[in-house]
Amino acid sequence: GLRLHYGTCAVDRRLIPMGTVLYVQGYGYAVAADTGSAIIGNRIDLFFNSYGDACRWGRQSVKVYVLPITRSQLYKKLGIA
Repeated sequence: GLRLHYGTCAVDRRLIPMGTVLYVQGYGYAVAADTGSAIIGNRIDLFFNSYGDACRWGRQSVKVYVLPITRSQLYKKLGIA
């Protein structure tokens, strides 16, 4: 039910439950909101606003931190309605 936008990502639900708040080094905060057939194990797929932005990011290894807050707490902290 969460619309995809910058700050959402696809994850392997066996490792990261939907709705989990992550901090991705070099990207910022992201909420686990989707899955994908190629997203297995220690991989995430970040949403970008354009194809060009996604290509510039490319495929890379980054540190991902699982944060102990909810999506609504994150949005409140960031001032997002």
